[in-house]
Amino acid sequence: MGRILKVFLPVLLAVSPARAQDQDVRREAIQLLEHANAVSMSPKLPNLERIDTFRVLDPASGPREGSFTRVVIQGTGRREEVNFGSYQAVSVWTRAGLTTNRKTDLLPVEVENLLRITPIYLHRFDDQDVIHAIVEKAGNGQKVRCIEFDTIRGQKLQNNEFCIDPANGTLVSEKLGEEVVENSDFFPFAGALMPAKIVYSYAGVRKLEISQTMTELENATDGVLSAPPNSAERHYCQTFRRPIGLSTPLPKIGNGGSDSEVVIRGIVEADGRVHDAVVQAAERADLGLEALSLVRQWTFTPAMCNGQPNAQETVLVLHFHGR
Repeated sequence: MGRILKVFLPVLLAVSPARAQDQDVRREAIQLLEHANAVSMSPKLPNLERIDTFRVLDPASGPREGSFTRVVIQGTGRREEVNFGSYQAVSVWTRAGLTTNRKTDLLPVEVENLLRITPIYLHRFDDQDVIHAIVEKAGNGQKVRCIEFDTIRGQKLQNNEFCIDPANGTLVSEKLGEEVVENSDFFPFAGALMPAKIVYSYAGVRKLEISQTMTELENATDGVLSAPPNSAERHYCQTFRRPIGLSTPLPKIGNGGSDSEVVIRGIVEADGRVHDAVVQAAERADLGLEALSLVRQWTFTPAMCNGQPNAQETVLVLHFHGR
C-alpha cells in the first residue's frame, strides 16, 4: 500500500521537433544540476528527526499554521506526525506494515505539496527538456547561475529555470511552469547541505512558507515506533494491481484558446469510483471545477491487494486544449 497511481490522458504531440541545442551548454547544464543534487544528498543518513513548521497563505481564509515531524530509525522504520487545522494524524511504518490513526488516506493538498518539495526538491534533465542557456543573475543579494530551458509536455511548451549558487553548488530556486520553489539558509547535515527555509509559489502567488530542521538521533528509543493511540494496522500487499480505467470522459476541446492542465487527487474505492477528489493544481480555477466534475464520472476496476479490492490513492492529470 502507499503507492501512488498517476493516470495521464493520451494526447497528441503537436509541438515542432525539439529545437537544436548547443551540446556543450547541455553538457554543462547537466553537470551543474547533477552537482547540485550531489551537494544535497547525504552519502549515509543516520537515525534522524526532521521537523517542518509551515505557514499556508490563503487570501480566502487567511494564514494557517501547521507542522510535520518525521523520525527515521534506519533499517527499522519511521514515524510521521501531521498537525494542520482539523487534520491531525500519526503514522508508523515498520517491516510489518503501517499503523495509523489517519481517518482518510488523502492528505490535505497543502500537506501533500509540503511533502513533495521537502526536505529538498531535486530534479534531473531528460529528453523532454530543451536547454537554451546558462546565465548569471542576481538572487538574494548574490550571483547565481541559472539554467534556462523548456520542457515539452504533450501540446504545451513549459518555460523553466533552475538557479544554482556557484559558491556551494546548492539549488536555490526552481521554476517549473507555474510552480516556483525557493530554497535558502542551507545548513550541513550528514554530509549534505539542506535548506532551512523553503517558499512555494504558484502562478505568481506565494502559497507556502516552510522552516525546516534536521537532527541526528543518537539515542533513539524503541518506543518511538510504538503504535499511535486509536490506530489501525495495515499490512503490505504481497501482490498488487493498480486500478484500471473503464470509462474516463475527456474534457471538451475548445475553439483555439490556450492549453492547460489540471491535477486531481482522489481515492479509487472498491466500487471503482473516485472519492474525496480535490484539485491539487490548476492554472485556471474554473477548469479545476470542470475537472472535478469529470473525474467524479470516471469508473475503474479497483486496485487489487493480495487478490482483494483495495482503496488506492490516485493522481489524475486532465489536459484541456484550446480553452
